[in-house]
Amino acid sequence: MDNKMQQNQQQDIVQVEGSLRDKHKDISSITTPKPYISQKQGFDYVDEGYMRNQLNKHYPVWGWEIIKYEFIGDKAISVHGRLTIIDNGIQRAYDSVAAHRVATNQKGYVDLGNDMKAANTDCFKVAVNRLCNIADDVYRKQVEDLDLSEGQEQSIKDLLVDYSPDDDLYKKVCQGIKDKSINNKNYDKVIEQLKARTAKVEETK
Repeated sequence: MDNKMQQNQQQDIVQVEGSLRDKHKDISSITTPKPYISQKQGFDYVDEGYMRNQLNKHYPVWGWEIIKYEFIGDKAISVHGRLTIIDNGIQRAYDSVAAHRVATNQKGYVDLGNDMKAANTDCFKVAVNRLCNIADDVYRKQVEDLDLSEGQEQSIKDLLVDYSPDDDLYKKVCQGIKDKSINNKNYDKVIEQLKARTAKVEETK
């Protein structure tokens, strides 16, 4: 394989990775409509039909495979399932496991088939969330974007132009940008503090 072909392949990979990141970020930011959210024992649950609809919308080529059902004593049943999707032309998969309590009465099982379907549904929803970022808000998997824009980062650095890279303030600010303790949420406050610091330095000259 020549260098040009390798470069083209690397560029294609970078492009696909960027598309994947952007797509999953956009889907993760979607707010799940309240009518599709219900509560049970203090926990929020998303309607399976809604999640399936979103899966069809964003990842129309997908498959769900039940790997194994397993009884946990006589109290619960667990399901091991595998969700496979085509994501920007790439096949990806996620295995999930979920358990559901088995309903019983004096005569034995109340409706074992329904318990198995419920365990499968829970397992399916977990896989859809983890692999596809659908309903991240309900599953509390959203990660707030704290990144500074290029313009914001440059504005901060412009206020450090008179400081040496060895200066403690310069180091502190650069480290803050790197570890996100300086971010788009406190950007205005940081700018004000740096301007005030710069003004004091000017006064002493």
